Amino acid sequence: MAQNKQGNRLMQPYESRFSAIFGADHYAFSFWKGRAALYAILQSMELSDDDEVILPGYTCVVVANAIRYAGAKPIYADIEQGGFNLNPASVKERITSKTRALIVQHTYGIPADVRSLQAIAEEHGLKVIEDCAHVLPGSKYQGELLGSFGTASFFSSQWSKPYTTGLGGMAITRDRELAERLTRTHATFDKPPLRQNAQLQIQYALYQSLFKPKLYWYSQKSLHALSRLGIFVGSSNTKELTGEKPADVGWRMGAFQQRVGLARIDDLKPNVSHRQSLSGYYSDLLRRHGWPIYDHRDAGAITLLRYPLQVENKKDLLEWSSRAGIELGSWFETPLHPVALADHHLMDYRLGLCPVAESTAGKVINLPLHERVTRSDADRITQFVLSHSSPASS
Repeated sequence: MAQNKQGNRLMQPYESRFSAIFGADHYAFSFWKGRAALYAILQSMELSDDDEVILPGYTCVVVANAIRYAGAKPIYADIEQGGFNLNPASVKERITSKTRALIVQHTYGIPADVRSLQAIAEEHGLKVIEDCAHVLPGSKYQGELLGSFGTASFFSSQWSKPYTTGLGGMAITRDRELAERLTRTHATFDKPPLRQNAQLQIQYALYQSLFKPKLYWYSQKSLHALSRLGIFVGSSNTKELTGEKPADVGWRMGAFQQRVGLARIDDLKPNVSHRQSLSGYYSDLLRRHGWPIYDHRDAGAITLLRYPLQVENKKDLLEWSSRAGIELGSWFETPLHPVALADHHLMDYRLGLCPVAESTAGKVINLPLHERVTRSDADRITQFVLSHSSPASS
């Protein structure tokens, strides 16, 4: 293992390699899942019951849950009209004397307006946590690495993320005081049980050999069914989606995940090249047919996780794509994906709180960019969308 020169903690080779992307002054801590990394960051910030943390009202429910597990209250801010990231004006409206931190999500890999959000945070003395679950490590915004703007950041390497270790998460910080507290927090987390480790290895092998765009919907349905039976390790369980704290939010990353992560992080260039090339290809095809193309901030440098598209008939299109074997993503189905709107109150979300996010969730789909999508697949996917849908009205 490589030793962190700024402290006494010994980092795993994967942690050391990950932190090296950000520089010698950064510390990295690996976890079973990305949400566990966020939970550890929040715990290490020593929040109290009265504290509030602002986050986008357009995210995965596990982000809100991590705040609640850490003893604070999630406060939801709306996203930008026509975009997918935090609206700075909405953030300003949500700040109170109890606000302690702001979670800035780079949705689909699109950089948020970090400069404006940083200025707001500094004005009110807030900690900034970057949600980089959709970000490929090494991605930049205005010449600086995403994940380096805040007090801390967290990444995910779950199945659907920019690269996968099956499940997995990483917390990053260069704040020495926070790193010391994270070291103590990390030490309290458990090693993942042998059973879950073994299950994950089997799942990863099957994923490597079987997952293809044409099998996307079959794979999704099979994974969910096997997860419910306890045969596979799922990303979330039903109880967690309604707010119950799962045991694995307190687990560190296992040795198998570390080995896979080390191999994947040393192979980022072809991943970046493929995603950027395919993003451009989708844009060209759609623009040729008169579809509005989202003006991705700093578009020449970013690497998308998925290619977002707002359509008029989301529900029908997803159903038809499932029947046709066409890979389309449904993120985010609701403001707190994938929880039904009727259950949002369990996470302190009141309907109508983030109207742009609620409207966007009803329209947006995403096109795949992972390394198994070929130009032929992209043609097939795009032609399906063009034939079965139209751009959403604003």
